[in-house]
Amino acid sequence: MRRSHKMLNVAKEPWPIEYAVEHAELVRERELERIPFAYRSPQIQHRSYLVGWIRSRAETFMCCTSTVHLAIYILDIFMDNFSIEQDRLHLVALVCLQVASKYEERDIRTLRAGQLNNVVNDKYKLTEFRDLEVMLLSFLEWKLNLPTAAHFAEYYSLFAVTQKDWCQTEYTTYETFWQEAQRAVKDYLDLSLLDICMMQFLPSVVACACILLARQQLRLMKWTEELQQITKYQCEDLILCANVILSRSSNRGLERKRKNADSPDLGYVTSGSNTSTPEGTTTKRRIIAGSD
Repeated sequence: MRRSHKMLNVAKEPWPIEYAVEHAELVRERELERIPFAYRSPQIQHRSYLVGWIRSRAETFMCCTSTVHLAIYILDIFMDNFSIEQDRLHLVALVCLQVASKYEERDIRTLRAGQLNNVVNDKYKLTEFRDLEVMLLSFLEWKLNLPTAAHFAEYYSLFAVTQKDWCQTEYTTYETFWQEAQRAVKDYLDLSLLDICMMQFLPSVVACACILLARQQLRLMKWTEELQQITKYQCEDLILCANVILSRSSNRGLERKRKNADSPDLGYVTSGSNTSTPEGTTTKRRIIAGSD
């Protein structure tokens, strides 16, 4: 007999989630199989710039949150295992976004090499996109079911607040209150992308820490028995991660200014422009270089 579950604390219509518990457990197992991260990229000091650059382009193409998180996770892992020459950095970032979109977006919304190349004024050959995509997928062993904090938050955040929580607030409707909680979770998810040190935490921990911070922002009880039952985490398991995310909030204004100042001309080398891409490389598993 098939078991049917329904989310009863969602603001609108209950969302059917058959086998949601089993799926969540499977994803928790997959996150333990992630490629080890060694913090050894020669370009690690430019990582924050590339993250902002990817997020800006993803917003232009209206990519979903899970696409952005997967693209940045792939970028982090790839940069940790390869050296990338200066004029290849943006190509790598674009291919990471392309690969993530193929896995996360609907077919009609997947990004094409030509679209992405337009972002950098057709700087690269389309064959370079194809070749690097194959190389990247081969490195990942063609496994893209890589859980990120966004994937966990998509499920866990449905339980971020309840009707009981709403009764303790001054929000006029539960729907408004629930949507505010979702926005807060997403804001903290965005903050979690800013610092490479977040790679030390499992994605499920990061997602739960974002919910913890969202509840704190709404002045609610930090953690509930329901959340503990669903996520299998206690509040104490999330404090360190939450504090790291919170430490990034002081840079939020600067990040917004950078986002507002961004334009399609930023992110690739032109005469008279300054970028924070590296000027040199060190030998690692392989150097991603341009073709002559």
